[in-house]
Amino acid sequence: MKKALILLLALVLIAFPVNAKTVKIKAVAVKSGEKPEGAVIDITVTVTKGKGKVFVSTSPYTEIDMQGSAQLSALTACDLLGLDFTKYNFYYEIEADAPIVGGPSAGGVMTIATICALKNLTPRKDVFMTGMIYPDGYIGPVGGIPYKLEAAAKSGAKIFLIPEGQSVVYVTKTVEERKGPFIFIRQVTEPVNVVELGKKLGVKVVEVETVEQALWYYTGYTISKPQLKLNLAKYSDILKILAMKMENETLALKKVVGDVKEADELIERAKKHLEEGYYYTATSEFFQAKIILRKEYYSKTLKSEEDLEDAFKNVESEIEELKDYLKKVEDRVGVESFQIVGAGEERVAWAEMYLKNAEESGNWYSAVEYLSLAKERVESAKVWLSLLQTIEEDVPLNKEELKKRSEFYMRIAQSLIVYANSIGGYGNLIDRAEQSLQIAQNLYNDGFYSGAEIACMDSMVEAGLAVELIAPSGVFEDILKSKLERAEKTAETSIAEIEQAVTPILPVAYFEFAKSYYKSYMNSNDVRDAIYALTYYKLSERLAKVMLLVSKAYEERQIIKSEIPPFTPSKYSKTSIEKIEHIEVPGYSAISSAIAIGLLVYYKRKKSRR
Repeated sequence: MKKALILLLALVLIAFPVNAKTVKIKAVAVKSGEKPEGAVIDITVTVTKGKGKVFVSTSPYTEIDMQGSAQLSALTACDLLGLDFTKYNFYYEIEADAPIVGGPSAGGVMTIATICALKNLTPRKDVFMTGMIYPDGYIGPVGGIPYKLEAAAKSGAKIFLIPEGQSVVYVTKTVEERKGPFIFIRQVTEPVNVVELGKKLGVKVVEVETVEQALWYYTGYTISKPQLKLNLAKYSDILKILAMKMENETLALKKVVGDVKEADELIERAKKHLEEGYYYTATSEFFQAKIILRKEYYSKTLKSEEDLEDAFKNVESEIEELKDYLKKVEDRVGVESFQIVGAGEERVAWAEMYLKNAEESGNWYSAVEYLSLAKERVESAKVWLSLLQTIEEDVPLNKEELKKRSEFYMRIAQSLIVYANSIGGYGNLIDRAEQSLQIAQNLYNDGFYSGAEIACMDSMVEAGLAVELIAPSGVFEDILKSKLERAEKTAETSIAEIEQAVTPILPVAYFEFAKSYYKSYMNSNDVRDAIYALTYYKLSERLAKVMLLVSKAYEERQIIKSEIPPFTPSKYSKTSIEKIEHIEVPGYSAISSAIAIGLLVYYKRKKSRR
């Protein structure tokens, strides 16, 4: 018996080293079964030093896999605190008295518990919360709030935190009516004012928009953020090089091909953006025009199957030459060249994929279209790689470390995709995320770890947005504007942080690109421009954070005690019943059609992105 106890103790010490930090917190869920009923679940989070591993144990089994939600909670907590996720291991233990519908709605609570474990904080026991967690730290909508509130009240809740915009929700009830010898059963949907229900139960219901806001209610602490400003003008000369090279190449091809209306319109738009100082936006538009011109050129000059085959071989030869060059460059990549080499490698990988699509297309028109994309991706890679000449001094990176980080990001991207699928995220974005992940895998297999990391960022952002765009239709545009404001600020802060150590060319390029579409959205109120802006703000932020980690220039965020909430409720925190639609199942709202249109435009632009 004594030996068994010693062995058990040894196993515990191996699993959780002496420096382990453990936090217990309660969450709410909905029990499985026909009749909706709330349930309180116990979550234990333990954080140790480690290698970016996330372990999840659930008892009993939940209907939705919590692995993705736990992984996202750990990553988001580290992002918000300025910590390197790969330096820790995370253990999540979820226990409930009955089978529950698990996963998304506990994401916010799990993130709070993870932050508390990382910062040695103790969460209040009388605060409960429900809400999905988004990769940017926002709290997303969930279902079953009235049932969860009732369960929380029975367990001693004094404060119940819910996602922004869900003060009023709709619930569906089964009603039985007897008429003579017959019993008629029908479904009735009714609005429930959660705030008023809370008052009856003795619980204060509060809407929160972000994890930081929820953290204050749980602990009285908030996360400090540096007030840094980004001066885009500093990077004008570098970004202008890209724009001028692309303009010259585009106009040279135009001389050969002649006038093409769609290409000419893009060229004029690009020239206007050049004058306004939106250099990367102009680069992208010149690039899109060049694809159109290339397609026209191939259509005119390729007269036979042999001509088409020769064109394939020429592009394939260029791809192989670039790959040979990149293999040499990758071996001596440094903190400055990482982003430029990665951008070049990623574009070559896309070129290779488009060439394969062209060869497998089965018809002349599709073959020419994909061949044009492949050729111009090769050319764009060359333009990016020309910036290597601007680097005066570089600090070499450890190739094995780049490889390990690539593996890690591929796991995270895959986990986010699984999570997005499990909760009904937007399918088009999930498909795109899977495609980006495949590009990352191809790059990794070829030993191009810089490009693999950057492609993973694409995948993570796309999978994250597949979840983040889930929102109540009545407040969707208000939330979208709030997200854009926040995304711009956080991206600016991240880029301003990294520029203390590295010249963030790629993040700045994407930031400027997002800024131009944000401006367009403010003028037109077109949700498609908003989605495009949000995508590239997030991508620029994510890339800046990767560069912080690669260069080891990141700083841990401090937490600050505050007696009053360090935020003010947003203007849509008390939405009327008329403006809220049924959102018990995340992912289905009246705004879906507008988002779908926006995503179609996004994909078209993304395919031809410079």
